[in-house]
Amino acid sequence: MKQLGFLVHTEKCLGCRSCEFSCKNEHGHEGSFRRKIHSIEDEESKKGHSFHHFSMACNHCENPACMAACPEGAIKKKPNGVVLIDKAKCSGCGKCETACPFDAIKMNPLTAKADKCDMCYERQLQGKTTICVSACPVTALEIIDINDPKYSHYDKAIYGYEMKKMTNPSIRFHKIKVDIQHFWCR
Repeated sequence: MKQLGFLVHTEKCLGCRSCEFSCKNEHGHEGSFRRKIHSIEDEESKKGHSFHHFSMACNHCENPACMAACPEGAIKKKPNGVVLIDKAKCSGCGKCETACPFDAIKMNPLTAKADKCDMCYERQLQGKTTICVSACPVTALEIIDINDPKYSHYDKAIYGYEMKKMTNPSIRFHKIKVDIQHFWCR
């Protein structure tokens, strides 16, 4: 079964925020970001080397906690693994926001509805890639089928955190050099 997800090349990411701002321009509103850059410091960067960066959005989990928490059934998975919110069904209760262990869902103050990365679903239907992938000047982001065996060697980076094992996020990392565990826990 197909499960689309993001592959983040941490060794390439410059932290330039092109993915963040392109996503906001395409989908956002004042004060909102569906995608965020995280900067982390490891032992090497403490010695004067640069910080490491990685880009995060909704992980389109195989077992989404947000979907299980939604009393209206407004959150559904498409056959390709993309998790979408049906704005017409969303009551704005915020249970999905609370349930998401990745802090990927926010309530839109303009619509009072849940909002998150939809992996540019409409763009994909038109045969285009996501806006964040197309905006990255160094190709640090890719969309992959995480169930394809050729991607099995990439790091999950969150293995061991119980809620994450339950949700099984559809994100993989290439050449992660630091322990980013603390970014996954709220």
